[in-house]
Amino acid sequence: MCGIAGAFDYSTGARGEWLEAAVSAASASQAYRGPDASGQWRSPEGQCVLGHRRLAIIDLDERSNQPILTPDGRYAISFNGEIYNYKSLRVELEAAGRRFRTASDTEVLLVGYAHWGDALFGRLDGMFALAIYDTLRRELLLARDRMGEKPLYYARSSGALVFASELKALLRVEGFSATVSEQSLFDYLALRYVPDPATIFDGVFSVQPGTWLRFGEHGRSQEQSYYAFDIEAPFEGDAEDYVDAVDAALTAAVRTRLVADVPVGALLSSGVDSSLVCALAARLTNRSVHCFGAGFVGDDEDETPQARAIADHLGLPFEALAISGDDLLQGAQGFGALLDEPNGDRSCVPTYLLSRLIRSHVTVAVSGDGGDELFAGYGRYLAMERDGGFQALRPAGQAEHYFFDALPMFSRGVLEAAMPEQIPAFRRRFLSRFQPLFCRPELDTFARLRTTDVYSYLPGAVLPKVDRMSMKHSLEVRTPFFSPEVLALSSRLPRGLVHSNGLLKLALRRVLERYVPDDLVLASKRGFGMPGAFFARNQPLFRALAARSDEVLRHWSPLGDRPAAFAALKEGARANINSLWAWIVLGQWVESLPSSTTDRSMAVAAGATP
Repeated sequence: MCGIAGAFDYSTGARGEWLEAAVSAASASQAYRGPDASGQWRSPEGQCVLGHRRLAIIDLDERSNQPILTPDGRYAISFNGEIYNYKSLRVELEAAGRRFRTASDTEVLLVGYAHWGDALFGRLDGMFALAIYDTLRRELLLARDRMGEKPLYYARSSGALVFASELKALLRVEGFSATVSEQSLFDYLALRYVPDPATIFDGVFSVQPGTWLRFGEHGRSQEQSYYAFDIEAPFEGDAEDYVDAVDAALTAAVRTRLVADVPVGALLSSGVDSSLVCALAARLTNRSVHCFGAGFVGDDEDETPQARAIADHLGLPFEALAISGDDLLQGAQGFGALLDEPNGDRSCVPTYLLSRLIRSHVTVAVSGDGGDELFAGYGRYLAMERDGGFQALRPAGQAEHYFFDALPMFSRGVLEAAMPEQIPAFRRRFLSRFQPLFCRPELDTFARLRTTDVYSYLPGAVLPKVDRMSMKHSLEVRTPFFSPEVLALSSRLPRGLVHSNGLLKLALRRVLERYVPDDLVLASKRGFGMPGAFFARNQPLFRALAARSDEVLRHWSPLGDRPAAFAALKEGARANINSLWAWIVLGQWVESLPSSTTDRSMAVAAGATP
C-alpha cells in the first residue's frame, strides 16, 4: 500500500523543474501512506515525473522501491495497492520469455503491461491505482481497480496533468488552485459523499473504478472501462452447488489476501461477512491470524462479546477496542480535517480509532467489506421490497425515492428550498445513471438496489472511509469479496438465497454455518457508526460542534453568499443524526482548507472537463 503522485506536461515539455517540485510537494503530503521509502523519476525528455511513497508489503528489499522501469527504459510505473494473483501472472510472463529482477507484484504489473498492453487490467485480481508512462509514445496511463478500493485523482493545470492518491495533495502543487463545486456540494448534502467521477472541487476528477485513462501530447485523452458489475442470469444448479462455489471462491480469495512479507491480521465484528472471512483465515493459517474488533462502552448493541465468542470458537486470538464516549468526543472534534473531501459516514471515527490499534500489531488486515452490497445485506433492501408504494413508482421515481428517502440525510424539501437550481443537474448527472436498472423487468428489488449501491454507496462512502482511515495509520486493508470469482458469483446470486424469514445474505450464511454455529452470529446487521445513543447522551457537545460549523459555513462563500440557503441547511441539519454529522464534518473540512481554496472568487486553474 502506498501513495502515488505525478505530473505530465503535455504541452511544451520545458517545465521539468516545476514538474519535479509539484510531485515532491504532492508526495510529501501523503507520507503516511508510504512511510518506508520514497522515490521520484523524471522521463528523459522531461515531460513526465512520477513520485512514490512506499509501505513495504511484498518483497521488502529496496530493489522494489518505486518508481520502477522496464529494462529497456520504455515504461515506468508508480503503483499503489496489491495484486493478489501476481505469482500466477509471473509464471505466464516467464513462460513467454519475460524476465524479472525483483520478487514484487509491481514489476509483474509493469512487465505485464509491456507484454499485454491494456488487456492486462482484465487479468488482474487486486486493488490498485497506478500510473504508467510510455517514454516512446510520450503517453501517461492512469488506471484503477474494479471496485474503486484505491483512490486516484487528477486535474489539468496550465498545460499539464497532475495526479495523486489524495485530493488534498493536489492543493500542494505550486500554481494550482481549486474552487468548491456547488453541484458537488449539493451531492454531498444529498448523499453524504461526492460520487465519481466528480470531486468536491471543480475541474478535479477521480478515475472511475474499473477504468483506465490515457493522456497524450497536446492534451488528447482516451477513457476505457475494462470492468462493469451487472446482474447476470441466476446460477445454474441447486442451492448447495452455489454455496459450494461461493465457499471455494472466498477460500481462494482469502488465501491470496493473506500473502505478505509482514504480519497480517483480520477485522472481526459479530456479523456474517467478517466472521466468514475470519473462519476461512483460521482454516488456512492453522488459527494464527490475530483478530481485532471494537465496541462502544455503555452501548446496548456492543458487538465485541459476540465477536470474542466467534474468535474463541475459531481458536483465533482476539483483541477488542472499547471505544469510550471520551474517545468518540475527542475523535469527533476536528475530524473533518482528516478527510480528503467531506465524507459524512458516521463510522469513519470508530474506523479511524480501530485502525490505530490494529496498526500497532500488524501492517495488513483482511476485512469483510463489500459483502452487504454484493450479497444483499442491508435492511433497507427488504424494506423497499415490501413497500408497495415504492413498487408503484415509475423508474425515475424509484431511483429518486431510494437516494432521497432510504438513507436519511438532508431531506428533499430542505435541498429544494436551499439549492433548487442544482436539482435538475443532480437528476441528470447522477440519478439518470440508475434509472435503466429500475426499467429492467427481469430484476427484482434486491438486484436493482444492490447494483445501485455497488455504483454509488460502496465507492462513494464505504471504500473511501476504509482507505482513508486505515492509511492515516499506514495500515493496509484487504477484502476477499472483490476477487473476480466472487464478483462473478454475486452477479448470479439465486433469488432463493437472497433472504428468508427476514434473514439477509442467506448465501453467505449458508457458507458460514459450515464453520460457526448459528447462535454465534447475529441475525440482523448492525452498523459500525457512532451510536444514536451516543449522540443523545452528548447533545451539548454536538450542539457546540454544529454551532461551530454554522459559524464557519456562514462565512464560507458557497453558502455565506446565500443566506436563505444557509438558513434552510442549518435548520435541516438538525433533522436527523446523519445530516447533523454531515454538517459538522463539512464545517470542519472547510475550516481545514488552505485559505485560498475557500475563496469563491479565486479562479480554477484546472480545466472544466476531464
